[in-house]
Amino acid sequence: MKTLLTMMLFATGTNLLAAQSSKALEVKEYKLNNGLTIWLNEDHSQPKVFGAVVVKAGAKDCPDTGIAHYFEHMMFKGTDKIGTINYEAEKVLLDSISAKYDELAATEEEEDRTRIQKEINELSIRSSEYVIPNEFNRLISKYGGSGLNAATSYDATIYFNTFSPQYMAQWAEINSERLLNPVFRLFQSELETVYEEKNMYGDFIGGPVMDRLLARYFAPHPYAYPIIGSTKNLKNPRLTEMRKFFEEYYVASNMALILSGDFDTEAVLPILERTFSRIRPGEAPKKEMVAIPPFKGKEKMKVKFPVPLVRAMGLGFRGVPANHEDQAALAIAVNMLNNANGTGFLDKLMVDRKIMACMAMNESMNEAGILAVAVIPKLMLQTYGGAEKLVWREINRVKEGDFTDEIFNSLKQEQRRQYASNLENIDSRARIMMSLCSQGKSWDEYLQEVAKINALTREDIMQVARKYFSENYLCVTKKTGKYPKDNLKKPDFTPVVPRNSESVSEYAKKLEQLPTQIVKSHFIDFEKDVQTAKLSPLVTLYTVANPVTDIFTLNLIYQIGTLEQPKLGLLANYMQFLGTDSLSFQDFRTRLQVLGSTMSFDASDKQFVVRITGFDNHFKETVQLAGDFILQVKADDKQIRQVINDAKVTEKAFFESSDNIVNALLEKVKYGEQSRYLRKLPLSEVKKLKGKDLLDVFADVRRMECDLHYCGTLSIEQVEEQLNASMSLKDITIAADATYFREPKEYDKPAVYFMDMPTASQSIVYGFVKGEVTDDLWSRQASRLFSVYFGGDMSSLMFQEIREFRSLAYRVSGRYLLPPRKLEGKAGEFVTMLSTQSDKTLDAMAVMNSLIREMPEKPERISMIKQSIINQVNNDYPSFRDLSDKVASYKRNGFDCDPNEALLSGISGMEMMDIIRFYRHNIRLKPIVYVIVGNSRRIDMKTLADYGEIIRLRKKDVYK
Repeated sequence: MKTLLTMMLFATGTNLLAAQSSKALEVKEYKLNNGLTIWLNEDHSQPKVFGAVVVKAGAKDCPDTGIAHYFEHMMFKGTDKIGTINYEAEKVLLDSISAKYDELAATEEEEDRTRIQKEINELSIRSSEYVIPNEFNRLISKYGGSGLNAATSYDATIYFNTFSPQYMAQWAEINSERLLNPVFRLFQSELETVYEEKNMYGDFIGGPVMDRLLARYFAPHPYAYPIIGSTKNLKNPRLTEMRKFFEEYYVASNMALILSGDFDTEAVLPILERTFSRIRPGEAPKKEMVAIPPFKGKEKMKVKFPVPLVRAMGLGFRGVPANHEDQAALAIAVNMLNNANGTGFLDKLMVDRKIMACMAMNESMNEAGILAVAVIPKLMLQTYGGAEKLVWREINRVKEGDFTDEIFNSLKQEQRRQYASNLENIDSRARIMMSLCSQGKSWDEYLQEVAKINALTREDIMQVARKYFSENYLCVTKKTGKYPKDNLKKPDFTPVVPRNSESVSEYAKKLEQLPTQIVKSHFIDFEKDVQTAKLSPLVTLYTVANPVTDIFTLNLIYQIGTLEQPKLGLLANYMQFLGTDSLSFQDFRTRLQVLGSTMSFDASDKQFVVRITGFDNHFKETVQLAGDFILQVKADDKQIRQVINDAKVTEKAFFESSDNIVNALLEKVKYGEQSRYLRKLPLSEVKKLKGKDLLDVFADVRRMECDLHYCGTLSIEQVEEQLNASMSLKDITIAADATYFREPKEYDKPAVYFMDMPTASQSIVYGFVKGEVTDDLWSRQASRLFSVYFGGDMSSLMFQEIREFRSLAYRVSGRYLLPPRKLEGKAGEFVTMLSTQSDKTLDAMAVMNSLIREMPEKPERISMIKQSIINQVNNDYPSFRDLSDKVASYKRNGFDCDPNEALLSGISGMEMMDIIRFYRHNIRLKPIVYVIVGNSRRIDMKTLADYGEIIRLRKKDVYK
């Protein structure tokens, strides 16, 4: 099979000799006797394996019912062997529950429905006597797994996680067993969890809008229905239909197994044959594809969106499905409008301030595609018609071929770079493989797409632009408003709390007999894995070799962030629109584009980052161009309007998101006036800004201590020489403030900080406790054990007690946050979080509060907790692109070697008493401060006051 390496060598014409010995881009495809497809990608760059099972069945195969998504949830509940102490006895009750759900779905009288639901509840409680909750998750963790998850799309359902290579036999055994006879246990609880998930999506600012847009855009195709299903169908699930869905679609020929990572292909194949060949053979139903009619002329639609002041519109065209022959050409046509360097025709409308924002979108599902242009007219005076006219003028330029060969070829090069970059590490490569499998595309076909890009002509681009950006389209405009929400009533059920939560099934005991190779954890070697050079007292260069492609990244990381200088977020936005003394924005960005390079800016809490990418054969020219920009960037007061307008929109949208509000509220509670939201520049001050004001800030940034991170094929000497020649490193004279730290506030009594959001379906609740000083090594290591035990994964106390057993929340977490190691005398923070349906708020808080006040002690879990941390360390070993950044962050935090080595050594001797001791010292008797955003009309505020004095805050209290 041709390797992607060969294709890239042909496509880019660049020197890839350094990568020619690499097998990381080879994918070998096999088919088992039962029809199951297997893709194996051997890559030894990281000590882990990413494993996934792709089932080519999704929401479109059960429109509006939510069955595919329901079933995804139930696949974590175990089988007739996993998750039960006596399946024969349990099955009798489960069959009765299934019959009751069929009866419920056929019943409309509310009184009868309530009776049936109570009967289901009683049966569920009885069946739980045989259940071992979360045993599947625990087995995955026990045998090296982390990141266990799944996802349902319109076209596929994917189950995946990362695991340590020595557990390949166990992973294959567990994940194949999972697919043989899944059991729908604890369904009543999971039903409520899915309701919570739907409520969460309904509270997202764009959620209800997208549901209506897709319903109109795709009708009558199944893509018109939400993946999670309608509220009506969610309330009436049929387990018999779910079983039928499994039997029809979960057959070997409709599935694929993907493994990417640190394994030997020849050794793995017999294991996969022995385990996954057990899956039932068969063919999935072949449904006739529903045709989507073309739009007839300009069809109009209005949608409600809850952000005042801002107008918005969308032009929706018919796109192409995955695997369509026009896919590559259409991608280039869309890049003519918007691209990474901002040189597209629609980008130019924004840069020239003829329009506020404009973005073309091009997505392909298996049976249809979305091609659209989203437009935000200027805030003042510009009409929808005026904005649309400008957009069409630029689209027509693509249709007419009004672009140079230089730009055309550079966009093809950009596409190739994106292809190659997506394949550089195990995780991103596996995502590509999962997508290809769900689309029914082979690896070889994917490789050929690179060659297709290279073969495209100007006429191809013009032709697809004319074909798809037609006069038949959907024109959507926004009106300010909100859609009503389906607020489901809190169920009057008795919680199902299985009594065998710490039991072990016979299957799990047999699994222990499989041989396991002992493999030591792999730690970063600061000297061998990363090369460093001091370019000046305050400038350090870190370099890592790229063993796969000839694409380089160069990040300039200045050690100052938005917490110290709040204007940096505005600066990062502003810099995207500027040129230099000698080059206009368009000229500067076009030169980057032609080189195949990009330059972007980012501001985080503690750093300001300049990101540069490109091909190594153009490293010199790219760095020279970037260096000139950094030194000679020119203020443009016309472009400051874009920054001001963006700030206006951000502020208007901010308080329509409960997640935004609760984050601001939590910051206020934790840090008072040091909250990032109170230290930010108020809009009144943003409006007064001049371009020079922000470039003065950039001049200050350029004097700050800086780390340079290069990853590519050049030697450290070559990189150093070019950086010294092109970057003014001598200007860097100010050391980073190593002592900067926001001290958490201490509270002497419990309190509840509340902000009312009448439109919210869910309450978001945070709990905050300021801990003790954590200078000693024991405290820092014990905090990690405690975090995993209390709220860190699917087997944690919070997940089981709040979500799994009582279905009181979809999102739950609880962790102890450590201050920087290098700072002495600083306290840690304990933060818990849940989001729950408004009328469940007090029930959920009661459970969370009881866990914090009197944490259950389960010493039998200690080995699993330790294993979970070992898995995280092993499976989170960074890819080559991330190695130097990880080393630099460790060094800045005071470490001279990988701290994970000391962590694993330290926790190896710890027991449950260490977790209890840490909890009692840092959390148990301390006052809890709760932070809540929710609808006060659906919460008993008098009862809420039992948790502390209620302090109601307003917008101006938390956001400047």
